[in-house]
Amino acid sequence: MDVVAAIDGFTSIYASLNSDQSLEFLNWVKENINDLIDKQIKSTGHNSDVMLESIREDVRSLLPLNGVTETEKICTPSVGPNADCDKLTTEHIDAFCFNDDDIDDLCDEGQMSRNYCSDCGSRNVRPLTFITHSASVKEIKYIFQHLLGDLRGKSVVDVGSRTGAILYGAYLMSEASCIVGVEIDPTFCQVQNQIVTKYNLQDRVQVYQKDIQHCGQLIQQADVLILNNVFEFFMPLDTQKSIWNFLYQNVRKKGCFIVTVPSIQESLDAIQLPLDLGTWLQESPTGEIITRANLLLYGDRESEDSELTQIHLYKVI
Repeated sequence: MDVVAAIDGFTSIYASLNSDQSLEFLNWVKENINDLIDKQIKSTGHNSDVMLESIREDVRSLLPLNGVTETEKICTPSVGPNADCDKLTTEHIDAFCFNDDDIDDLCDEGQMSRNYCSDCGSRNVRPLTFITHSASVKEIKYIFQHLLGDLRGKSVVDVGSRTGAILYGAYLMSEASCIVGVEIDPTFCQVQNQIVTKYNLQDRVQVYQKDIQHCGQLIQQADVLILNNVFEFFMPLDTQKSIWNFLYQNVRKKGCFIVTVPSIQESLDAIQLPLDLGTWLQESPTGEIITRANLLLYGDRESEDSELTQIHLYKVI
């Protein structure tokens, strides 16, 4: 029996009980669930959720609240769906470090706001635009526990690895043998190396402070390439075109998977770069995978709040 079948079985048992029995059953679950979780953690001897949460706390302590370093250069997009992001009304927040509940807590504490006043002094407020450049914990779990399958003996390259969120997820949730982050910003590289050293991830994780266009051999040999909101806010249009042409020429290993946010077509359309995707990549359908992941990550097969539909999977043909 897999987890989805177990959930269906639990739901079926609950539905078969009358109101008194169902309340008694749920009370038993409530009273025993924490002990069962603790027992499972002890029996496995290693819990990725606990370790990832500890890493999140450490990364938060090493970065400003908005997750933007002093050495990082943010370029507000001039084209594409995010061209309307006004510098004055756009809030950068790292989704790995802060989920929605964390942001609510920060707002309650007065450290952050979700709104801005459109004419100072009035109640005429509008919502701020929140932008993240990192994958959230749920997205990381989806990628490595549901989307990519068995990565035993495979290499994973994260382009623009930033806080290292993808690297930590790949280490904790897969058996990928080689996990590489390529990041151009020196401060983020320092953060990643601190985490890698503290948690002894060096046996499978490496971080390179480089321009991805200087990593041809690495890209050519990769089994999985991850591009998460990686160019739009950091590179001028000419550089974005140059990098996409570089990837088009070098990512040619048959069977290599590419995971992107947003879709490659959307990225290319925004910068008006006509690459022949049909002879390069085949996009993999993810509907059934998302349905299963929604159930396990959100508790709902069709979660309206799911972040997962924006993640696209391609295979080099």
